[in-house]
Amino acid sequence: MAETQLQYNNPSTSRTLVKHAVTIGSTMILGLVFGLICHAFGDVIIYKSANGSITLSNFILTLSELIVNLFLRLIKMIVAPLVLATLIAGIGNVQDTKTIKTIGIKVIFWFIGASIVSLGVGMLAANIIQPGKNFTHNLPPVSESHAIYHFDLIKFTLHIVPDSVIDAMAHNDMLQLVVFAVFFGLSLAALPDKQCQLVRDVTDGVGKVMLKVTDMVMIIVPLVVFASLLSIATRNGLHVIESYGLFLIEFYAVILVMFIILIGTGYFMMGKKVFKLLPFIAEPVMVGFATASSESAFPRLLEQLEKFGVPPKISSFVVPLGYSFNLCGTMMFISFAAIFIAQAYGIHMPIEKQIMMLLVMMISSKGIAGVPRASMVMLAAVMPGFGIPEAGLLLIVGIDQFLDMARTATSVLGNGIIAAIANEWDIRANNTKETI
Repeated sequence: MAETQLQYNNPSTSRTLVKHAVTIGSTMILGLVFGLICHAFGDVIIYKSANGSITLSNFILTLSELIVNLFLRLIKMIVAPLVLATLIAGIGNVQDTKTIKTIGIKVIFWFIGASIVSLGVGMLAANIIQPGKNFTHNLPPVSESHAIYHFDLIKFTLHIVPDSVIDAMAHNDMLQLVVFAVFFGLSLAALPDKQCQLVRDVTDGVGKVMLKVTDMVMIIVPLVVFASLLSIATRNGLHVIESYGLFLIEFYAVILVMFIILIGTGYFMMGKKVFKLLPFIAEPVMVGFATASSESAFPRLLEQLEKFGVPPKISSFVVPLGYSFNLCGTMMFISFAAIFIAQAYGIHMPIEKQIMMLLVMMISSKGIAGVPRASMVMLAAVMPGFGIPEAGLLLIVGIDQFLDMARTATSVLGNGIIAAIANEWDIRANNTKETI
C-alpha cells in the first residue's frame, strides 16, 4: 500500500485538491450573487421583436438550465459503461472472491445501520427543534394530494435482476448494473487466466478510457456549478430565504450534525486517514450540493477514491450499492420532514408511532432507488398511513431544491467514507492472511 500512502500524503496533491474546492466554492458564491442581481433586474427586456420579447431573467434561466442539463446528460452517458467496466475488471482480477463476498455482507449491514441512524437523527432533531410547531404559513388543504408510490417487496425483488443488461444500461439502473457486473466479474475470476485474459484486458482498458472521459467532462464543473446556482437565485431571489429562512437554518444545522456523525464514524473506523480522505472527496460533495444530483458526483467520486488509494474492485462495488441503499441525507430528511408536517398540522405523534413510521420508511426506502424526487415520493407514500396529510408536502416543495442540495451532499459524503472503510476492511483481511 506504499502507492496509496504517496497519494494522500503528497503535498502537491493536497494543494491541488484545496484549489479545486476553493474554485467550486467561489463559483457557487458568484452564481448566487449574479443570480440575485438577475432576479432584481429580471423584467428588463434585452430583445424585442414582432413575435415577442425576451427578458433578462428568461434568457439567464434558459442558458443556465441548458448548461446544467447538458452536463447531467454527459454524466448519464458515462455512468453505465463506467460502472460495468470498473466493477467487472475489479472483481474479475481478484484471486480470492471470498474477500468481496465478506466485504459485501459487511457493507449491507453498514447500510442498514446507517439508515437507522440517519432516520433517528432526523426524528430526534425534529422533536427537539420542533420546526413545524410555530409555522405561520397558510396550510394547504388536506384534499390536495401527490402521486403515491406503494412499496411492493415482490416487485422490488424481481426488479433487482435486469430483464436485459442493455435495458439496464439504457435506463442507468445502478442496482441492476451492479447485479450483472457482480455475476460477470465473479464468473470471470473463477475461470483460468489463459481463457479470459483478453476479457480482463478489455474491461480494464474500457474502465481507464471511461475515467479519462470523466476527466474531460469534469473540466466544465465550475461552469456547471455557477450555472446551477445562478438559475436557482434568478428564479427565487431572496423570497424563499425570507419565507423559509428559519426552517432552512434548522435543516442545515441537522445536516451539519450528520456530517459530524459521518466523519466521526470514519475516524472511529479508520483513524486519522479520514481527514486525509476529506480533501479528495470534497469536490464530488460540492458538485453534488451545487447540482442536487448524486449522479453528477458519481464518476468523480470513483476517480477521487482511486486517487486516495481505494481500488476499483472496492469503490466500483460499494459506491453504486450505496447510491441505491445508503442515501444518508435522504433518510434523515424524510423523517425530519414527516414530523415537521405533522407538527405544522397540529397532529400529535407518540414516540412509538414515530418509531413505527421510521421502520416503515427504512424498509420502503430500499425499493425506491432511481425514482425521480424519491424523497417526496417516499413521504407521500408513508405519511397517509400514519395520519399525516400528504398535502403537507406543498409546504416544502417550493424549497425542495435547497433541501435536495444538502441531502445530496450528505449522501455523497457518506458513500465516499464507507468506500474508504470497506478498503480498510480489505487491507486488514489481507494482512491477517499474510500473518497466518
